[in-house]
Amino acid sequence: MRTNALPVCGGLTLAELLASLAILSVLAAAGWPAYTGLLARQTVDQAVDRLAASLALARSMAMARRVDVALQPLDGRQDLDQGWQVVAASEAGAAGAAATVLSVVEPAAPCLRVALRQTARGSHAVRFTAVGYSRSEQGGFQAATFSLSCRGAQRQVRLGAQGRIRLCTPERDSDCDAADGPEPP
Repeated sequence: MRTNALPVCGGLTLAELLASLAILSVLAAAGWPAYTGLLARQTVDQAVDRLAASLALARSMAMARRVDVALQPLDGRQDLDQGWQVVAASEAGAAGAAATVLSVVEPAAPCLRVALRQTARGSHAVRFTAVGYSRSEQGGFQAATFSLSCRGAQRQVRLGAQGRIRLCTPERDSDCDAADGPEPP
């Protein structure tokens, strides 16, 4: 005699399902700080790379066009937190010509803070001359340190007076000063 018995499939009981959800929520709660720290470091790393690329672009465009090029806050902004733009002065001999915007960077990270410390006080812009040196508005050499931070993650972009760009991390690099350290040389 043949029987057509179907195999019995076991499922999860409500207690097993609730225990699994409880374990999963404990693991998620334990991993959340590491995850947000990773996102903050990634945000800062991306912004540092974009800022260093913008500074290199400003320097190379100043030398290529033989005009002053500045990295400055976006129009209508006082700081670099929401982004920056690379602007070339009008070409020599072009009377009444407006400055040319070469690049606009908007990081779109609400936690990102960009602090600029430089030898020229009171300015939120960095200007490169036609030979590639960074200069202050008064004409002297200008060194600058951009400190970028987001939820505890911090990195720096350091600009030398001759236009050399260096990236560093205060907690990791011994010659990279903290945000509250002395002014750049």
